[in-house]
Amino acid sequence: MIKTSTSTNQLNYERSMMESAIERSDLAFYQTLKPQLDALIRNPSEETISKILAYSKKK
Repeated sequence: MIKTSTSTNQLNYERSMMESAIERSDLAFYQTLKPQLDALIRNPSEETISKILAYSKKK
């Protein structure tokens, strides 16, 4: 009986592991900002509104 196997490409495996780690860190970053962003949507302060308007006029 002949035994066959397929080698895994270590470079592709490491790249996929790195990409999934980046996705997890991005998700964790968003989860820490989410409550603040939700509060900003519901009740923006006058200072925040003026900063957004000033930034939009610069462009």
